[in-house]
Amino acid sequence: MNKRMVVAGLAGALIVAPAVYLAGEQALPAADHLDPPARTNPSNDSTPDFPADIADLYVFHDATKVTMIVTFGGPAAPGLPARYDPDVLYTLAISNKAPRTTADFPITFQFAQEAGVADGPWGVRVRGVPGVTGDITGSVERELEQEGVKVFAGLTDDPFFFDSQGLRESRETGTLRFRNDRDFFGAQNITAFVIEIPRDRLENGAAALDFWTTSDRLGGQVNG
Repeated sequence: MNKRMVVAGLAGALIVAPAVYLAGEQALPAADHLDPPARTNPSNDSTPDFPADIADLYVFHDATKVTMIVTFGGPAAPGLPARYDPDVLYTLAISNKAPRTTADFPITFQFAQEAGVADGPWGVRVRGVPGVTGDITGSVERELEQEGVKVFAGLTDDPFFFDSQGLRESRETGTLRFRNDRDFFGAQNITAFVIEIPRDRLENGAAALDFWTTSDRLGGQVNG
């Protein structure tokens, strides 16, 4: 199982701490592409499990809604298709009361192709959305809307910004060599799903909201 947490309202994936939402937000961004390396990095594995590799979780909010974005299966060069795998189950977990490690709203995403059609079109099924009756289903690469909730799943530009060359040079020289005009991910794509939910369906008084995401390969764990 691949698991990541974030601080709500601020972009990034947080690896070790729970997310905090409406209770003293803090900037704790980090990337998690190609983790675990033994299963997802092509330098270590000749058959990397890209679809199950969570990259980042972003959470934004305004006065009326909360928007959550999970990216995975990247970075990928332009021209490569999105990473849709029917055997990977993605869970976007939200906790709105103690204990903060319990998912009060486990929202799941899963992809599938049209049955009986060779290379048929891909669709997505979203389950467990608060305030929605039944599942949200539809085609990828377009916005779906049901009972006040919006969903998108498909190929996008990778929004994460990082100077990987600067990291390499900093390690080699012992001097910080980062530049804010050099973005390794700027010319890369990634697969993502996005969900926008009315804020009042998630809040529980003054309690903090915590967010994390997992990917599970059906039939066995990706990593524990």
